[in-house]
Amino acid sequence: MTPPVPPMPTPAPTRADRGSIPTFRAVLPNGLTLLVRENHANPTISLQGLVKAGALYDGSRRAGLARFTASMLDQGTASRDALALASTVEDIGASLHFEGGAESVTIRATMLAEDLDAVLGVLAEELRAPVFPAEQIDKVRADLLNDVRLAESTTSSVAARRASELIFPEGHPFHEHRGGSEASLRAVTRDDLTAFHLARYRPDAVILALVGDVTPEQAVASAGRVLGDWLKPAASLDFEIPAAPPPPRSIRRAVSMPGRSQADVVVAFPGVARTAPDYDAVMMMNYILGGASLSSRLMENLRDAQGLVYGVYSMLNPGIGAGPLQIRAGTNPKNVERCVESIAAELKRLHDEGPTDAEMEAAKGYLTGVFPVRLEANSGVAAQILAVELYALGADYLERYETIVGGITKEATAAAARRYLTLDHYVLAVAGDVPEESAHAL
Repeated sequence: MTPPVPPMPTPAPTRADRGSIPTFRAVLPNGLTLLVRENHANPTISLQGLVKAGALYDGSRRAGLARFTASMLDQGTASRDALALASTVEDIGASLHFEGGAESVTIRATMLAEDLDAVLGVLAEELRAPVFPAEQIDKVRADLLNDVRLAESTTSSVAARRASELIFPEGHPFHEHRGGSEASLRAVTRDDLTAFHLARYRPDAVILALVGDVTPEQAVASAGRVLGDWLKPAASLDFEIPAAPPPPRSIRRAVSMPGRSQADVVVAFPGVARTAPDYDAVMMMNYILGGASLSSRLMENLRDAQGLVYGVYSMLNPGIGAGPLQIRAGTNPKNVERCVESIAAELKRLHDEGPTDAEMEAAKGYLTGVFPVRLEANSGVAAQILAVELYALGADYLERYETIVGGITKEATAAAARRYLTLDHYVLAVAGDVPEESAHAL
């Protein structure tokens, strides 16, 4: 029998204004964090959330366990089977999805405002009481194995995976891919899934952000009814990722995939955590190098000037831990060495010379211009306030964003390039119709 839900005290709200849009924050007595931002323009609600139960907890011999567990949440609970759970959500035109990531399990849902109780009820069941039925385990395992096989047949994915394995030492949470391997996924048992859920799914590991046609009072009341009696364990919640030392030297690995018309090149450096003091300068540096712009240095040189690549970009993977800084390029297998040399030349130039005034101005214009676009939809707002909470960026972060970007100096960006783009400590992974090379020093 389900125990009666105790009366829920209404948490005292805290508010931070960005224009006329306030954000409400409450922490329920069991530690679950609730964020609410009202937008009554239409009768819908977007929910973005997370559970601090990602692949960082897998362990080296259980790669893929966190993602496997997340994929099983909607496959049957103590009260309903997978079909009944899906029908409850789909019959009211709502959606609810989970995805296991490197650090957290993400939750995404959309619904009409009148269906908030129904969707939160299903969410609560799936978070709290999955039963991991054997037949569904087999089905999900098959899907995850197909994902691994597909990834290992794609040059871009193979190069990126080998680069991560090289940049992070064995035993580090990011050394193994969050999707696991065929061997590790086949080894997962129902007991493993049950134990992982029991250990990692807890109310104080959950953050939920709701944006749309909902008031804070409604959100707190609804969440309290279905999640308020979820007991918090006595043990403290650990949610940290150790820093990874840079490789002692530069390392190269090539994976031969005969018959592929494209070769993929990945250059990777130890990256930066989202909470690092110099994150903003690194973000600016990354944008200038090869971020989301056709005018980045890598695009202008490798694609426009030389015609060496089909596409090239750089990307940060910031989180609680420092994910890798990666440069990725797709090229003709015959052009791999020229591509690598050209990437290295651009890295050295930015490392030695820093950015120009014109590049800084263009980058600031783009970064401040694109940010409001991310806030146009309820889902985008929910994602932003979720990140603000996770990384403790400050309740007024959205309001301060333009000022933060405007305050990034050329000197700080140059310092970030000197610190992070060192050609003495990087890894290079190539996958395609190229000769096989095991990992070796460059």
